[in-house]
Amino acid sequence: MCRIGGVHVAVVGDGLPVTVFAHGLAGSSAESRPLAARTPGTRLLLTFRGHGVSEPLTAGWTYDDLADDLAGVADAFAATRAVGLSVGAGALLRLLSRDPDRFDRLAFLLPAALDETRADPATDQLLRLADAVIAGDEAAVVHLLLADVPPSVRARVGTRLLLGRRARALMAGAPPYPRGTDAPLAALEQLTHVHAPAVVITQDADALHPADVGARLAASLPDAELLQLPPGGVFWTATRQVQDVLAAHLALEIP
Repeated sequence: MCRIGGVHVAVVGDGLPVTVFAHGLAGSSAESRPLAARTPGTRLLLTFRGHGVSEPLTAGWTYDDLADDLAGVADAFAATRAVGLSVGAGALLRLLSRDPDRFDRLAFLLPAALDETRADPATDQLLRLADAVIAGDEAAVVHLLLADVPPSVRARVGTRLLLGRRARALMAGAPPYPRGTDAPLAALEQLTHVHAPAVVITQDADALHPADVGARLAASLPDAELLQLPPGGVFWTATRQVQDVLAAHLALEIP
């Protein structure tokens, strides 16, 4: 464990390659840990400022703030690979818009926005989640988190335990609000300069992370593979497959 410019970083493993993992909104390094489980080398699991135990951002976050955090951690450890989940994918896109050649390998999981801001029922749910956190209503937080879980696994005891743990973690701090409206990219054309091989992973029936957003991202990158999973695939129904895809994509190439 260490801190880089106010950003808490959990360091897992050792050796090469060095990969930085960026979590989603209201998440932390704990959210990206299962994704990194089978990736070889050193894995840097950051927690963005304004989230978890990292430095607070009292005025709210912007994609520039998150991109700065990602760049600071990557530079401190000479990371050559990057994985972004949801808002973390947006942070990675913002960083690549500034420095398209920063990484040798890229992975985007459940991208939620590209060149447009979001204002729809799914994003409204995030605001309701923040309100429940502020009110200290753990049952309401769990209920809102449960909406993102596939019906086939909602009744599992382990599911309720995991969501209860995440609800308590969210309620331990202030909910991370964006500062104004923003999109990760000014235009998709910025991605034409990003030549690192990429994998984009989406899942069906995910209102907050529509599969067509991931498809647009994969189509806009010069060298990208798209993997579309069934509902809840990333964390609930196809986690091992995601781990294996990331491990293979992020591994060092053998000369």
